[in-house]
Amino acid sequence: MRLSKTAWLILGIGIFVIAFATLYMLYSRQADEQEQLRDSLSVAQDALPQLISEREDLESQLTQWESQLAQATSSLVKIEARFPESVQSIEYDERLFEIADDCDLEITSLTASEPGEEKVEDVTYAVTSFGVEVEGEVADILDFVNAIATSEYFTTATMEMVNMDIPEPEEEEDKPSATIELVIYSYKGE
Repeated sequence: MRLSKTAWLILGIGIFVIAFATLYMLYSRQADEQEQLRDSLSVAQDALPQLISEREDLESQLTQWESQLAQATSSLVKIEARFPESVQSIEYDERLFEIADDCDLEITSLTASEPGEEKVEDVTYAVTSFGVEVEGEVADILDFVNAIATSEYFTTATMEMVNMDIPEPEEEEDKPSATIELVIYSYKGE
């Protein structure tokens, strides 16, 4: 089968049109992909300064938090150092007698409980309670309570109760008295 020149020409033009159409479609798709990539690159370049700024802000916040953590740790160490390792009741007894003597009071009873434990916000403390009964003038009793409350020796103590008994004026042989409950904490750890 022989084809004429016209048929070859039409066949050649047909193949050329099909090839040209295929190449045009490939070029068109590639151009669309390039446009999408340019748009994505443009968006990324626009967002980059903001992301860098946010990163710097976050790094600054991290530095501040690390500084605050260091300060908190330092404060915790200082506070832990203020707490005695254990409560030695004899030392506290002696100090209470000294304060009572300075305030012209007589201690009529002094008791100390067995050491116990108390947990406050995940920190365990050794706790010892003292019961102190004193006799003397009302002003001296108030001075005694104030001396305990303001003493640096009792910075880890709390006064749980102060109960004063003031006799009637006709009962002159009875002196005013007070019962004070004092709780002393010592750091035990977590």
